[in-house]
Amino acid sequence: MTTPTPSTAWEAPEPIAGPAPGVAFADHGPRLIAYIIDTIIIVIATIVLVIVGGILASIVPALAIIPFLGIFIVSLVYFPYYWAKSGQTPGMKQQGIKVVRDSDGGPVTMGSAILRTIGTWISAAVFYIGFIWIFIDKRRRGWHDLIAGTVVVKA
Repeated sequence: MTTPTPSTAWEAPEPIAGPAPGVAFADHGPRLIAYIIDTIIIVIATIVLVIVGGILASIVPALAIIPFLGIFIVSLVYFPYYWAKSGQTPGMKQQGIKVVRDSDGGPVTMGSAILRTIGTWISAAVFYIGFIWIFIDKRRRGWHDLIAGTVVVKA
């Protein structure tokens, strides 16, 4: 005698993990445009500080170090400051995207923002593969997002 095998009903495939309902992952284009805008802002700030440094160097050479320290500080602090403050750099705000914690969608802490900055350096240092990873990952995370535990969503 054969025992009947239980029939299994069709089940829908598992949904792709995503952010909270009503929130979508940021598209690739706005992320790139936001990064370009932020880079332009940093370059403009650097040019202004170089000009000020040159003027100060010709007047009081000892004071010329101040603007050049400013260049270092701006390039080091720009991204983590904005990510920790509001989750959006000026470029991200213009593009309508923001960085949030991957685990719960909450705001990014300063520690995570610093880790994400270090992650961007790593992503760029390895032939930009860390940025290209955004096209591979289902949740559109680059290495910097994976390192910091963040994700970029539409604001």
